[in-house]
Amino acid sequence: MHRLLRQQTSITLDLAMQALQAALAQAATDGVRISIVIVDASAQPIHSAHMDGAPAQCRDIALGKARSAAGFGCATGDWQERLERSSPAVRQGLPLQAGLVLFGGGEPFRLGSEVLGAIGVSGASEQVDVRCARAAVERVQSLLDS
Repeated sequence: MHRLLRQQTSITLDLAMQALQAALAQAATDGVRISIVIVDASAQPIHSAHMDGAPAQCRDIALGKARSAAGFGCATGDWQERLERSSPAVRQGLPLQAGLVLFGGGEPFRLGSEVLGAIGVSGASEQVDVRCARAAVERVQSLLDS
């Protein structure tokens, strides 16, 4: 490959579908209705679901969580601690950025240190959103490890 180019490994639709099923199964276990968005490594949506009865606004929140997790390569729930270590300008300004979601429910998919994509979940409590997203991450990891 040319030195001025880069290759980006990304989650496939097949893998995204399996991840989404894991998140839906966790939501069913928890008795919640959620929206789920899975994005590829470049933060573009490749698969989504909106459960019957989930609030309409959750679609956009889930997308923001997925894009934030893919873009920064970290769980959206990690931002609280990160912001506490930042300057006042960053603490005040970063949360105001359009499309950036800085609370739990967004998790990156990784292969080693490389971000393959991410999932965003919204519609339940932050804790349950995180649990559903992590169920998807665990499914992806188990499939990649096999």
